[in-house]
Amino acid sequence: MSDSCNISQDAIKSVNSTLLQNQSSLYKENIKLQDDIVRLSQQLEEIRSLKMNDDLFQYFQKEKENLLTLNNTLRENIRHLKTPSKFGDNEAKNELRDTVYQLDKIIEKVRRNDKFEIKPQKNNTEEVITSLTKKLEEEERKYEESNEALRKLREDDEKYMLREKILDMKQLLTDLEVENTKLKYENEQLLQDIEHYKKQLDEALEETKATAKQCCALDDEKELLKKTISNLENERIRIKKAMIEEMNEANRAKRVSVDTEIALQHISEAYENKRKEIKSLMEQLEDAENIIKEFKQQINIPIL
Repeated sequence: MSDSCNISQDAIKSVNSTLLQNQSSLYKENIKLQDDIVRLSQQLEEIRSLKMNDDLFQYFQKEKENLLTLNNTLRENIRHLKTPSKFGDNEAKNELRDTVYQLDKIIEKVRRNDKFEIKPQKNNTEEVITSLTKKLEEEERKYEESNEALRKLREDDEKYMLREKILDMKQLLTDLEVENTKLKYENEQLLQDIEHYKKQLDEALEETKATAKQCCALDDEKELLKKTISNLENERIRIKKAMIEEMNEANRAKRVSVDTEIALQHISEAYENKRKEIKSLMEQLEDAENIIKEFKQQINIPIL
């Protein structure tokens, strides 16, 4: 029984140690999650402070569309300008100048506040083509810058996705707190169970000690009864012998007096009383042996 108690206590200590380790690990993870929540909350506030300018976004969107249209128009006109003219008269040159002038007006209209710096028209067609080419390159550069700005706006917009991650982290933290509370409750219940089992074990040990003492007392009482019965049996034999001797003496004397008859009657009564007393003691001894046998069976002591 002692080995069983030691094994049970070792198992309880092992389980308790494991629970304490798990609780410590969960506490550390809880602290880490709280730090992450604070850090992510700060990042969220920074993201919220970055508001998107809708007017700027619409401006870049329209600027993109206008630049695409302008780009196609300029490329088409430059292609026509670079194509050798079949007419060499002044009428063809005037028509070419009118086309360039119309292109300049389109560029001024599209660029809005940031207008092109238009050089005075010259009769030199090559200079006009060079100027238009530079303007086209500048517009293409601004078009690329607009695309880059739009790309950055889209990247900034992706930062709002962190909100869902933060919500997930908060939910995870809530679940962890619930699990931590559950573990604390289970730990308290386990400690209560340990105290309860320990109390039961102490009571069982005390009961076993009391039973052992009672068995020892019954063994002593049994030995005393055996000794008493042995003494009574010897006394009975002695009385019987004395009675036989007295009866023989009476027969030899062939005379029975009243006193002798009374004495014999007393002896007979004494013998009967002793016999009854011995019988009662034998019954008590048998009951005591049965009680000792039952106690030994209850505490698993081998019966001799």
